[in-house]
Amino acid sequence: MKQYKPSKKPLILIYGILLLILILIKYAINLVSRFLPFADYYILFPVWIIAALAAVLVLPFYFHKAYFTVSSKEITVKGGLIITSRHFMLTESVKSVTAVTTPLGSLTGLNFVILNALGSRIVLPFLSAKDAAEVTAYINNSIRSRGRQR
Repeated sequence: MKQYKPSKKPLILIYGILLLILILIKYAINLVSRFLPFADYYILFPVWIIAALAAVLVLPFYFHKAYFTVSSKEITVKGGLIITSRHFMLTESVKSVTAVTTPLGSLTGLNFVILNALGSRIVLPFLSAKDAAEVTAYINNSIRSRGRQR
């Protein structure tokens, strides 16, 4: 049984995108504040508070709590922010596996593994490129060995 955690690189990327959005909002409000004198306080301050709470509390909490377990018997995905959910799938019920890697997946950590079974699907998000390739190879070998036994 091997346990995988989401990569921390997407968290840094999300922080960067969030900072860029806040800078763009600040720039737009500076343009609008010529016409609305209190726009900076009433519009920007709540946006900054919400973004700070999301960046400091919600995002790290998700990346800390989530993990994926792949074994010869079952695949387990645990995650969630406030309410923790667990998804189980038997390894022998997996019919296909799809690895979604972005062009800069090794730098950004935006790699996903999608496991398909009859009537269900499990997604393993934010894996490192090495972990995504390892999970995909393991599940593919499991599917191939089942085909040979029949």
